[in-house]
Amino acid sequence: MIESKPTAMLIKPLTLKRGATVCLVAPASAVVDVASLERGKRLLEERGYRVVEGAHVRDAMLLFAGEDENRADDLNRAFADPAIDAIFCVKGGAGTARMLPYVDFGLISRNPKIFVGYSDITILQIAMLKRCGLVTFYGPMVATEFGQSFTPFTEAAFFRMLTTPEESIQVRNRPGRKMLTLYPGEASGQLVGGCLSIFVSTLGTEWEADTQDKILFFEDIDERPHRIDRYLTQLLLANKLQAASAVVFGSFTRSEYTTRGDHVEPRVRLLDIIKDRLLPLQKPCLYGLQFGHVRDKLTLPNGGYAFLDATQQRLVVEPAVRA
Repeated sequence: MIESKPTAMLIKPLTLKRGATVCLVAPASAVVDVASLERGKRLLEERGYRVVEGAHVRDAMLLFAGEDENRADDLNRAFADPAIDAIFCVKGGAGTARMLPYVDFGLISRNPKIFVGYSDITILQIAMLKRCGLVTFYGPMVATEFGQSFTPFTEAAFFRMLTTPEESIQVRNRPGRKMLTLYPGEASGQLVGGCLSIFVSTLGTEWEADTQDKILFFEDIDERPHRIDRYLTQLLLANKLQAASAVVFGSFTRSEYTTRGDHVEPRVRLLDIIKDRLLPLQKPCLYGLQFGHVRDKLTLPNGGYAFLDATQQRLVVEPAVRA
């Protein structure tokens, strides 16, 4: 196990420049759709980037992209290699937490770079923020989006976030995708969050996220309302939501009840559960920002500073990269 110490210093990676070398890593599930991976690589190359793969990106072991140590080794080598400018995850899925003991966070602190992923990658982003103070990016992945559904909106939002070192960015949904103010008010702080179920899995571990005065952002997929209630209740019991300055919810894809079953009331909507858990806190709260498991997605800096006006449904993010 590689030892590392927590740090309070916030590190912004260097901006992504045309011609940069991007290394692909697979911290989670095995790549099944190789064609999508190849299409994703070609798209990046067409945009002017040099693309290389970690040695174990195409490995498979059980549900995962190879042995835990090998997946971590790919990540460590990518951060250590001075020829690598940015690191993009191939896909999410499962298994990222298994590699945490083998990640060299001290090395990452000394060699900060752009790191992009979402979903199961959440736990690695929270760990990098906690151990290294590194701002990472909750955004599209190579086989999942670049190779399948890299829409013009997703592409514009992605590259703007990674290439804008000098001005703040107001992140907005694509036209027609409305948001809902659950509780009005304003808040400033670091954006911290990701996939809700993965975020909650850090509780009680050394990777537990610090939520004090943070603007939390959550989304998920295939999690029914009773499970979302369980996650939010666990965060309340752990005082994590009470400590935050505000909460921003994305869309929860394929999460509504469709049929009646044991302990299931189809008339109860996910939004009913979220309101029941969040409104008593009387904190600024916004619902419907499009990030994570949606087609036209925004890229958010995990650890970056932001200003939220829930009343006016505005989220403004400070530069998350440096020139």
